[in-house]
Amino acid sequence: MTSHGSGPRGSQFRYVQLADVLRKEINEGTRVPGQRIPTQEVLAAQYHVSRSTVIQAIDLLREEGLVRVRQGSGTFVREIGDAAPAATAEAADAGDESWAVVSEDVPLVRLKPYLEEAFEATEVTLDVFSMTTESLATQVSHQKDRILDGAIRPPRSITARLILPDTDSGHLAIPRPVDGSDDPRVRQRMRGILTAHATILRESLYELRNRKLVQEVSVEVRLVPFSPQIKLYILNRRLALQGFYPPDLGNVTVAPGGEDVTILDAYGTGATLFPFRAAADSTPDQVGIVRQIQKFFENTWTHQATRADI
Repeated sequence: MTSHGSGPRGSQFRYVQLADVLRKEINEGTRVPGQRIPTQEVLAAQYHVSRSTVIQAIDLLREEGLVRVRQGSGTFVREIGDAAPAATAEAADAGDESWAVVSEDVPLVRLKPYLEEAFEATEVTLDVFSMTTESLATQVSHQKDRILDGAIRPPRSITARLILPDTDSGHLAIPRPVDGSDDPRVRQRMRGILTAHATILRESLYELRNRKLVQEVSVEVRLVPFSPQIKLYILNRRLALQGFYPPDLGNVTVAPGGEDVTILDAYGTGATLFPFRAAADSTPDQVGIVRQIQKFFENTWTHQATRADI
């Protein structure tokens, strides 16, 4: 769902929380492609965990394709395009369905370069289905700074539509205590995270309008009574990025009293994204993956989501 703060907490799931911190840094560009990750000793000292916790966290990031371990050299942030070769034409004849899989090893895709591309358009549209918009809020703030610094020409309009889970609903499957009970404190914690990031995103965009750099800005949030299992970014109705929220166990601290609660949560910050781009000559009446994703968003927005005052 989100990062857990400046460093790992709890005991049983410290490696998950450390991986979450490192994943967020990779996604935000703090740790850039090709950069060497600090040694196990340095990470253990920095985050006050054991070396075994660091090893487990790195293994988790390696399984997700975010880092590469080079024997004798260390661990490095995986570079975009650093993927296995695609399947050959001969492999397509190996079985009835082998042609459907090009490669199980996909290039690492991050939100940042695609959002930079989107903000260079005259009219920017952001349709997002997400758990908290944490990743998006950070990157939108960076795009605001690019405009303020004169790095790019301001677009004429920016429209953002966000679909987020309704934390007032006691039926959310995630986040929820591991025993399956409904703990309002867990939902309230999520509500605070969700509201904070949606507010950052909204204020970043409205600042551009208030400074008269962007003529038209619209930000609308709607809530659905369920937890998303996928995250979607549809940029300018031409590019769709899809990622997944793998459910996993984690420890969170809830108010009041600062009690640690073990919950089933979803960790999407820094998740691998899969891009789908509409062809340059495609028309609105053509069937394609981007059009189908847009239709999924529109139907969810219209039929299942209710307006929220965030």
